[in-house]
Amino acid sequence: MRPRPAPAPAPPARRTASAAEGDSRLFIASLAKCFQVLEALNTAGRAVGLTELALLSGIDRSGVQRITHTLRVLGYLRQDPATRALRLSGRMLEFGHTVLATNRLRERAQPHLEALNRRTGETVNLMELEGDEIVYVARFASVHAVSVDLHVGSRLPAFCTAAGRAILSRLDPAEAQARLKAARRSAMTARTVTDLARLRALLERARDDGYALNDQEAFVGDISVAAPLLDTHGQPLGAINIAVPSPRWQLDDVLARLVPALLKTAAAVNREIRFL
Repeated sequence: MRPRPAPAPAPPARRTASAAEGDSRLFIASLAKCFQVLEALNTAGRAVGLTELALLSGIDRSGVQRITHTLRVLGYLRQDPATRALRLSGRMLEFGHTVLATNRLRERAQPHLEALNRRTGETVNLMELEGDEIVYVARFASVHAVSVDLHVGSRLPAFCTAAGRAILSRLDPAEAQARLKAARRSAMTARTVTDLARLRALLERARDDGYALNDQEAFVGDISVAAPLLDTHGQPLGAINIAVPSPRWQLDDVLARLVPALLKTAAAVNREIRFL
C-alpha cells in the first residue's frame, strides 16, 4: 500500500489592504470584510460555526452573521440545519473553473507539462506570481508517493520557492528587490534563506543559470527546480517546476537528470507563448 501523503500546510495569511488602498475613496470596507469571511472559511477547510468564524476572520460576531446570511441567501454558503455550521457551497467552483479555463498560459503549457510528467515520473507544476506569493495553476502529480500534498490553487511565499525565484529573477532587479523587501520573509524550514543580500545573489544566479533551485527551503525533504516562462519582451509570465523528495533524489541527480528536461520543456512552452 502506498503511504498516504502528508496534509498540505495551512495556507499563508492572505494579503491585507495597504494603508493607501484602505484610505482610498474607491475602497469598499464592507466588501473587504466579506472576503475576510470567505478566506477564513477556505483556510479552515471544514464547516465552521458562527462564533469560531468570527474569531478566524477577525470580525465581530454580528458582522459575520450579516455577511454569512447574505452569502447563504445568494447561494455561496451552505449551512447545516442541525449544527448551523457554515461551509463554502459548490457555486464557488464556478469561479475556479473560469479562472483556469480562461488562463491562456495554462492552456498552452499543459501538453508540455503532461509530457514532462510522463517522461520523468515526477511532479510537475505551473505557477504564476501574485503579489508576494506564487499560486499553482496546473499540477501533474508524481507516479510515486509524495510527502507534500498541494493542489491547484495552493499558494506559497515566492521568496523561498524555486518557481518564485525563477520568476523574480527575470524581473527588473530593482523591482525584484523591492518585492523581496516588502514580503514577509518568515523561515519555513531551518534551511530557508531570508536575508536580502543572499536572496539577491540567488536571483542573480538563477538569471545566469536559466533556472532556480530550492533545496528543502519550503518543505523539509522537498527539492525543487524551476524555469521561467517569458513573453516576447523577456518579462516573466510564470514558471514550470519539478518537485521531488530528497529521500529518493540526491541534489546532484536532480541537476544532472531533471534540469535539462526542465529547460527543454520551458523552451518549448516559451516558443508557443511568445505572442500571448
